[in-house]
Amino acid sequence: MMVSRSDKVSGCSSPTQMCLFRYGANICLPDGPTGKTRPMDLHFTGLSVSMGKRALLNEVSGVVQPGEILAVMGPSGSGKTTLLNAISGRLPLESGTIHLNGELLNKKLRRKICYVLQHDVFFPDLTLKQTLVYTALLRLPEKMSYNDKMQHVNHIIEILDLQRCQDTIIGDGLRRGLSGGEKKRANIACELLTNPALLLLDEPTSGLDSSTAHSLMTTLKNYARQENKTVVLTVHQPSSQIFYMFDRLLLLCNGQTAYFGDTKKVVDFFKHIGLPIEPHYNPADFILEQVKGTAETQERIITSYRETRSDPDLAEQLLMTVGVGGTTSTSTIYENYLDGLHGSNLDPAQLPSPTQDYTCQGNEWHLTSPPSPPRSVELRLTIEKGVPCVYNKIAKEEEDSGRSSWSDNQSHASHSTQASSGCHSSPAEFHWDESTKWPTSFWTQFKVLSRRNFTVTRPRMLSRLNWIQTLGLGLMSGLLWFRVDRKEETLTNIQGWMFFSTTYWMLFALFGALSSFPSEQEVIKKERQSGAYRLSAYYMAKMVGELPLIITLPAVYHIISYPMLAVDFFNPGTFVIQLGFLLLNTVVAQSAGLFIGAACMDLEVSITISALYTLASQLFGGFLSTSIPAWMEWMRYFSLVHYAFQNMQIVEFNPNSPVRCAEKNSRFDACVNGAEEIPPYAILAASGGTGFPLWANTLLLLAFLFVFRILGYMVLRYFRRPR
Repeated sequence: MMVSRSDKVSGCSSPTQMCLFRYGANICLPDGPTGKTRPMDLHFTGLSVSMGKRALLNEVSGVVQPGEILAVMGPSGSGKTTLLNAISGRLPLESGTIHLNGELLNKKLRRKICYVLQHDVFFPDLTLKQTLVYTALLRLPEKMSYNDKMQHVNHIIEILDLQRCQDTIIGDGLRRGLSGGEKKRANIACELLTNPALLLLDEPTSGLDSSTAHSLMTTLKNYARQENKTVVLTVHQPSSQIFYMFDRLLLLCNGQTAYFGDTKKVVDFFKHIGLPIEPHYNPADFILEQVKGTAETQERIITSYRETRSDPDLAEQLLMTVGVGGTTSTSTIYENYLDGLHGSNLDPAQLPSPTQDYTCQGNEWHLTSPPSPPRSVELRLTIEKGVPCVYNKIAKEEEDSGRSSWSDNQSHASHSTQASSGCHSSPAEFHWDESTKWPTSFWTQFKVLSRRNFTVTRPRMLSRLNWIQTLGLGLMSGLLWFRVDRKEETLTNIQGWMFFSTTYWMLFALFGALSSFPSEQEVIKKERQSGAYRLSAYYMAKMVGELPLIITLPAVYHIISYPMLAVDFFNPGTFVIQLGFLLLNTVVAQSAGLFIGAACMDLEVSITISALYTLASQLFGGFLSTSIPAWMEWMRYFSLVHYAFQNMQIVEFNPNSPVRCAEKNSRFDACVNGAEEIPPYAILAASGGTGFPLWANTLLLLAFLFVFRILGYMVLRYFRRPR
């Protein structure tokens, strides 16, 4: 029976959206060519993965349709996470194939897959809304407007019921923030933002209490059906309520398939092989106990399942779909899967193609038969009470191919169906530019990451304690060296202030940067694996985003301390230049800290190496020791303190701000010979300097800056690449 078409009336939320009316139910069509993501079925066959001589997966096969949840269960070490990594394309396959809608998995299709990791990895100081906004700005297509991205963020927040906590910080062990269940939903929300067709979730209920876990799974179940998503998840030991939410079950034992089929049929399967479940026993607990049993029991289960694969009738029963009114049917995708199991030559064309048709039956999506000669396709639909309508793809007659196509609001604008109210629509889908590797440009990634890095780092760098420390040190040093006379007897005091200032801020910046990359490692690894942005954009953004923060506190210290030191000879030009070299040395030290932190990643090791390097820099800086043994003189050239300290002396001790000679027993030859002021070059020579001019010291500091930053990038790119 053909689907009738008539005038459009109110009933769909979008003014351009089409609705069909059939059997008393509304079906909302996508808002034209930018409608929702096309449903995708997953078909994986004979997946084998090895690590060395150990087989992690051995000939694992399975299939799942849009709107369904496939649960992968098994004891620890059975290969559950390995299977998800293989399906996502993050693990190389030894053998086997993975198809999405009949198309072999490739880089283009990987964009339609999201992978929710078991551990909820976030920046703890960002709110949930900020986390989602930054993710949207990075991972949604460049052509999508900012308003559309924000609308999509709000839509995901509403779907996952996160409205009440959207302005709460993520938090961590030290700061209270989101609850465990909210963090898990936030983790899922970040991946759903890209509107994937296939969702992979690694133990989404781990660490949650039974009530929170059930609520989360209910949300996932509703989302899968309403949004027509294909869901594959691993779960360790679910409650019976959660267990029966799964449409399909894949049971693994030592990397092999122990069962694959309808979740409701697994108890019958075990009963069929002589392992009946006791009354009122959680089936999930029961089957896990069996696959964790003796080697003999494990082999019995695996062998029995293999035998069902050779029995077409029994295998079909395990994959039978329970439809509306208790009727059963086996969809085309499962029929093709059975053909493959029973040894028939399964041509790739038999797999569901991207243009094949989906219909909705019993609030579940089913794939209709493969392409056939031109015919009419009857729309079958029953909507359960209280469940919102879902989008549906309608097959139409195409004389050239006989295949269905996606509805277009321009071509169907004059052929709408009469509909009643009740349909809900979600934000329009975005189309990826398949010719580009990244969803956004380098400039967009740089801007967003710079803003995010500034927001994330600000609480740590400009914390209340750091402000108290900076203000206290500024006042303390200013009072200690307050109005120091510029004469030979107090020359060491002036040099002491410069050396202390240079050394302290070198230590502050270097040690503060050690934990920068290690603390972000897991977040960056997750985002890089998902292809969110370029490493170069992240690295440049980190340099620029943290720059205002790293120079703020030294600048405040200098503004407080230096005028108190040089109150009688205060020169604005000298003040500004001194500040410039202090900040330059601070930024160079931060670069060294970033490199050491990236190279080591282990905080204890990086602290040890940094302590050794900074102490050596102080010893050879030109203040603590002015007479260095000849065979150790080369070490002063690697001292960060040395060049900044020399430049500050060159600027400070100039003819316009002279230092008077001692009245008696002067240690400078010029004073002994009758001079009243100490020549600036004599002061520099007495401090054991290299004798380099101001510009040469500055260039060497800049060289340190660029070398450390380039080395840090090389380490992250070639040695810290996510696997």
